[in-house]
Formats: sequence, C-alpha cells, structure tokens
Amino acid sequence: MSGRNRPDGVGDVSSGGVGAYNHDMHGRRPVTEVPDVVGLAPDDACEIVRRAGLVPVPPDGVDELPMSGIVTTQRPVGAAGAVEGAEVVLWVHPGKESPVGAGVTGPLETGSPDPA
Repeated sequence: MSGRNRPDGVGDVSSGGVGAYNHDMHGRRPVTEVPDVVGLAPDDACEIVRRAGLVPVPPDGVDELPMSGIVTTQRPVGAAGAVEGAEVVLWVHPGKESPVGAGVTGPLETGSPDPA
C-alpha cells in the first residue's frame, strides 16, 4: 500500500512527498526532500543542505568538510526523503587548487561509499 493511501495520513516517505511524516518518540517530524548537491562547491552544498532543514556533515574519520573542491558523493542521495534535522554526509574531492598529492575525503565513484 502506498503511503499516500494510508489511513493515518502519512505521505509517501520514499518520495519525500509533501505532507510526509516520520513518527518517532518525539512525535511527528516532517520529511523533506534531500537536495542533490553533487558537483557543487562544499560551501554552496552546505548552504543548500541547511536551507532544506538538514545538517551537512563529513564522512566518518574526517574532522570537518573542506570548503574548497567539489562534492563527489552524498548520502542520502539527492531526491531521497529525510526527516528534518537529519545528517547529509558529503564526500569532497579537494579540486584543482589543492597541491599535488592532496588526499580526498571520500570515494570518487558515484557508487556506495560503504565497503561491501
């Protein structure tokens, strides 16, 4: 049964539809659509994620997001639904202005950043 047809009025969370809610111990929390920020500069990506009511964070093992370079991967992916206030993990490639040999903060491929 689609979330849109549920008797409790909960919207279709999988599409991040308007009126979608997630129930937790604190009550009903709205679900928002995760913006697609892959390909953007980290500072722009963080601002867009924050405006959507979400929290941009670096991947595990990285202290902070670099503010130069390019976002190569994000989780959850763009257009997914997420509860307002949820974290969006951003992997950033340092970009052309970084010195040769500078490391990346995450995978360059668009596949899953989690090892299988």
